[in-house]
Amino acid sequence: HQSGGEIINYDDKNILLSVGDYRRRFHAQDLQSVNGKIIRINLKDQNHKIISMGHRNPQGIYYDKEDEYVLISEQGPQGGDEINLIEVDNIDNNSEVLNFGWPVVSAGEHYGGKSEHNIERYKKYPLHKSHSKFGFIEPLKSFVPSVALTTILKIANKNYIIASLKDKSLYSFKLNNDNKIIDLNRIEIFERIRDIVYKNNNLYLFLEDTASIGIINIKDL
Repeated sequence: HQSGGEIINYDDKNILLSVGDYRRRFHAQDLQSVNGKIIRINLKDQNHKIISMGHRNPQGIYYDKEDEYVLISEQGPQGGDEINLIEVDNIDNNSEVLNFGWPVVSAGEHYGGKSEHNIERYKKYPLHKSHSKFGFIEPLKSFVPSVALTTILKIANKNYIIASLKDKSLYSFKLNNDNKIIDLNRIEIFERIRDIVYKNNNLYLFLEDTASIGIINIKDL
């Protein structure tokens, strides 16, 4: 139900939690709701702060302490899966909530496209194709058609792996000095990948269809 739900450690007193829109699109642009948001939760006093908004179904978060940013993998509608980036300075020192645009903008379409069934939906949620033109943050990457992104992990300096469900593949990519994606590569796994863990040069894949664990040595990619 587009619930998001990734949780990671941020520092000695805070965690970051992704929350999807739960198929209530309007919540993603409503600061009175935590749906469609990335939130920081203080485990000491239980207070929370909304870090970013305008998310549909953020499935993965990775905090890169060395490069001081957070990467988010997000499932779009019919197309429009995104990789997004939030700099740590915007988490710790910026009072303004960052806005990634859903459901006003997206590279994807509502399910069924611009059919008669969706006329009213597009009036409410137009899914414009330029984020920046409408005052929102552009994703690092949009996937059309959808691949159903899940977990995102770091495997080396500015080198990352991201898993997919629908596409049954892994994607590796690098970020350059301007934090733009370079060297995006697809590695077909032939099965839906719900989660991945990286340890001792091995990727451990939770494969959903067979309920099994796959192991890939990074040197083999």
